[in-house]
Amino acid sequence: MTTKESSIGDKYENRGPCSNAGGMGTLLFVTVKGTTEPVLVLKLCKLADPEMIARFRREVRVMQDFNGNAYVMPILDANLDNDPPYFVMPHYEQGDLMAAAAAVRGDLGQIEQIFYRMIDCIAQLHDKNVFHRDIKPQNFLLSDRTMVVSDLGLCSDKESATAFTRSSQWAGTPGYLPPEYISGGFKDADAATDIFMLGKSFYAILSGRDPMYLVADGLPPQLFPIFERCCAINKASRYQTLASLKQSLTSAFDVLLGRAVGPGKVYGLLRSILDRLRTSQQYLPEEVGRFVEELAVLAAVDQHQVCLELPEEAFSVVGQAAVQQHLAKFIAVYRGMAEAATYAWSFAENVAKNMTVLFDAPDTSATDKAEALRVAIIASVRQNRFAAMETCKRMITSVKEPELAQRVADILLQHDTHFIQRIEPSQCQAPAVRAAVETLKAAADAEVAQAKAAEDNNEIPF
Repeated sequence: MTTKESSIGDKYENRGPCSNAGGMGTLLFVTVKGTTEPVLVLKLCKLADPEMIARFRREVRVMQDFNGNAYVMPILDANLDNDPPYFVMPHYEQGDLMAAAAAVRGDLGQIEQIFYRMIDCIAQLHDKNVFHRDIKPQNFLLSDRTMVVSDLGLCSDKESATAFTRSSQWAGTPGYLPPEYISGGFKDADAATDIFMLGKSFYAILSGRDPMYLVADGLPPQLFPIFERCCAINKASRYQTLASLKQSLTSAFDVLLGRAVGPGKVYGLLRSILDRLRTSQQYLPEEVGRFVEELAVLAAVDQHQVCLELPEEAFSVVGQAAVQQHLAKFIAVYRGMAEAATYAWSFAENVAKNMTVLFDAPDTSATDKAEALRVAIIASVRQNRFAAMETCKRMITSVKEPELAQRVADILLQHDTHFIQRIEPSQCQAPAVRAAVETLKAAADAEVAQAKAAEDNNEIPF
């Protein structure tokens, strides 16, 4: 050991270098003097800059606050007054997570458990209002029995008063840093910034590629949109909590590992579709098809619940040409929900609006357009919702194509309702639709006249 390290030699036997790469510290294998086991790791602050020494000391103090926590690397010993300061930690014989990633990359079950453990480690920090700020696979250490998060030298915590934490300068690892750290510095760390780096870490572990740019090639389609959402440039578009991130991962792995059944599988597919849409404006036709097919075999009560929760963008996807083969089945499920009418009366407007998305989609067939209109009419009449009826009127009067016009005319004659009777025939652009409306209006007028005549015949003279 050097002269500066001689005081360490009074307590520990140097067994050779462990690492001198990056960060603030030099790592040495050591044992307690006079013993050969266990082998420990001693980290020396290798930088003499006063700010770096202050950061090193703060790292030790923060980690000591977590001693006894199975998710954070423990500090076994430390001397912050030594020159240079140091601390001692266990030796994690399997190394860091990136070194082990290649061996587990083909086992999605193991990958799932690794991702969950990473989230749980960071959650322990967040629970104490500590944000890591340098998350990467290399900062998770493995042994036969556990995984812990390490290297809190860049972390922020509510008690911190160091100039580094307050300043706008940034450090960290290229490829993992969120854009706000580069443009505005480290001072605004929060859960979303750590989640960005977790997403990059997940990608690096599963792909083996540099995380600077995310590329979907070779990755499970259920997972890639989750990574993209974690790493959204706009901070507000990311997962805002570790719990919501874990929920999305669970849904994705339920599908990937064949665990999901019933509603769980359907919701898992839906989340995957929506995550992909919201992060990349793309979708996988086969995934949308599986969603519809799985939805179609659910019990009616579960189907209706899913329908109640479908956002508008889901309808834009189902109306695309690539998934047209599944559209009739999807509309049939939605019709069942409309007919049951177990939802709040105001939801009829959502039904009509969502059916309009399918009705207006250029790739939707005339048959499916007509059925979408039927669903909207059923919902608006069952709940007697005027705004939904107005939406139906706009759909009816807009029809131009002859085939669709005939199908719509047939539906109008089957669903003879008061709001259809009040449509002005001249507003209808298709002759077949206009004729159907005129027929219904004439029948309604005749019925009124007949009732009036009956009333007149029973009138009592004075």
